Amino acid sequence: MTKMRLSLITGLALAMAAQASLAGTSGLKIVDEIKIGGDGGWDYVTIDANSHKLYVAHKTSIAAVDLQTKAVTAHFADANGAHIAVAVNQGASVLVTNGKSDQVTIHDAKTGAIKTSIATDGKPDAAIVEPTTGHAFVMANGGNAVDVINLATNTMVGKILVGGAAEAAAIDGAGLVFTHLEDKNAFVVIDAKTMTVKATYMMSDCSEPSGIAFIPTGRFILSSCKNGIARISSADTGAEVATVAIGVRPDAALYDPVRNLAYIPTADGKMSVIGFDGIPHIVDTIATKVGARTAALDAATGEIYLPTADFGAIDPTSGRPVILPGTFKILVLGQ
Repeated sequence: MTKMRLSLITGLALAMAAQASLAGTSGLKIVDEIKIGGDGGWDYVTIDANSHKLYVAHKTSIAAVDLQTKAVTAHFADANGAHIAVAVNQGASVLVTNGKSDQVTIHDAKTGAIKTSIATDGKPDAAIVEPTTGHAFVMANGGNAVDVINLATNTMVGKILVGGAAEAAAIDGAGLVFTHLEDKNAFVVIDAKTMTVKATYMMSDCSEPSGIAFIPTGRFILSSCKNGIARISSADTGAEVATVAIGVRPDAALYDPVRNLAYIPTADGKMSVIGFDGIPHIVDTIATKVGARTAALDAATGEIYLPTADFGAIDPTSGRPVILPGTFKILVLGQ
């Protein structure tokens, strides 16, 4: 037996021991449900720490929830194939990606009115604000590009060709933006200041990566993969650090820096909790509800918000269960 193989077996044994000893220790459970209502599918959910508002992309509209009062504005703003709503300009505005009209709209955070519209490359999906530049980076999933928007002037100032379908986004806070190429099983590292691709790293064992998170402890990239694993990679070299088993059809990855835990919700009604003390390992698996595969973390409280709905029979065309009208809601996980 080679030293490398012995080291791998030892590492796996330690990880399995860690999983066994720490299982069930997160204490998270469903503590509330917030009814939104309305019809149709949904995508990303985000939190504005300044206003304590939750924004939910809900197909033809954006829903907003006041997290302090739980007051719901089911139709805060219009959208056309909404993928994400992100608070910008210290919460004074909200940036919305409209996947069906290939544009970003900037809305007034008080009224929901559109301030301006900006044309993008095809199918804008995720978006994230990079703090060293102050720019918004928009993942144009259908355009094989990441578009860069100057939020001071509300103009597009850059287009970064990434060579694949950009899906989800993360930042390291020091000038790097990360995104997956879901059709290439890879993640890309972007220099925010030069608006260029620094590196593209293949992940052969991670199919159709979706949710992504940057883990400062160890400088890792956490990738949620359609084939039922989460892959942890070096953000600086792309090398695989570990993989852990998760549920099916994940679409998000969150990191809690206060508790040094990551969370991956999956469509089968589970949320995997991953610890980073030592070898990355599963700490807990939380029962959620079927369809709850995107999420947002309130770092101040540790609560996690997951959109879902009630479902009926399988649609023979799509092969997926039908969303029952008026049942859209947000699950709240907490202690």
